[in-house]
Amino acid sequence: MKKINVAVIGLGGMGKTHVEAAKSSPFVERIYGFEPDEQRRKSRAAELGVIPATMAEIMDNPDIALVYIASINEVHVPQAILALRSGKAVLCEKPMGLSLQEAASLIKVQQETSGFLQIGFELHYSRLYQNVKQWIDDGLIGKPVLNECRYFCSEAHRKNSWRSQGRGSFLIPEKLSHYLDLQRWFFNAEFESVYSLSAPKVVSYFQHRDNHQITSKYCGGAVATLNFIMYIGETYKRDPKREMLEQQSDDGHFLQYHICGTKGAIETDVFKRRLRRWEFVDGPEYDCMQSRIVESISFEPEDDQAWFHNTAGQNLRIAELVAKGMPPEVSAQDAFETMKLCFAAELSEDENRIVTRAEIDDMLQTC
Repeated sequence: MKKINVAVIGLGGMGKTHVEAAKSSPFVERIYGFEPDEQRRKSRAAELGVIPATMAEIMDNPDIALVYIASINEVHVPQAILALRSGKAVLCEKPMGLSLQEAASLIKVQQETSGFLQIGFELHYSRLYQNVKQWIDDGLIGKPVLNECRYFCSEAHRKNSWRSQGRGSFLIPEKLSHYLDLQRWFFNAEFESVYSLSAPKVVSYFQHRDNHQITSKYCGGAVATLNFIMYIGETYKRDPKREMLEQQSDDGHFLQYHICGTKGAIETDVFKRRLRRWEFVDGPEYDCMQSRIVESISFEPEDDQAWFHNTAGQNLRIAELVAKGMPPEVSAQDAFETMKLCFAAELSEDENRIVTRAEIDDMLQTC
């Protein structure tokens, strides 16, 4: 079995997740770690059990085949470009740039280098959503026509954190890109237009908006909505006698999809750990269309991450793909299409109007 050396850029919370996945991979031999501050680099590398290295040492080392970028948002694109031009495969956390133009610059370098670039949309690797995609592809709900996501949570950014200091529509490319990306994946189509609204802020110390109501129309007529509120869920105070999602499931936290098709529907519910499918039937023997639940799947608490936020599974798979010389499973161009939708929604909120995909593409032509 071929083994590769990898580097993790950014050794904070997400960086730790990348390191742990790399340690568990049979395809990884050595792990290097980078932080811009030398003292933190050495101390954090010691804590995580990796080899401290400067950026130059990582980029100039031909034995490092894969770079995981888990640094702050502002340097995602410059670091990814540097790694691609240094001949490294790259897994980069989202957002894929702080602007549409910056994301486009990353795509341009990937095309110029023909390098391996995958953006961290790990929900493609989560069993909950893989099941949904399989049911849709198998035709079990007919043609998908409506996709609604409801995501209510508590304020988890905390005062004076880098997240709470993000401006404007910060949450769309930073957090909600995952859920807009899933809508694109389920429809297997591109958005035609988007209209997004944000009500006045409730969280006064946020520099960014704390709610987003995003409605997208897709080619072929399908419609998707994303209803996000970042304060309605009860603030989480861990009760050691209760399981976490059980505690949160009835206190205002929601993360649900309802995907409706011409022959049935699908519901995902993270906090209930449940996936359900409806079947629609009609005929002269009925006085109205009949709807019935025909399949229901649940999962256990110990399987939470694999089912609804499988970052570790994604990272393990990326190491395997690079070691075997295989291409990304979610192309950089596909991720860029999601970022187009994110920035279109952001522009819609900023200017209070419908924004079309054609308009976004025209903006890219003038870059």
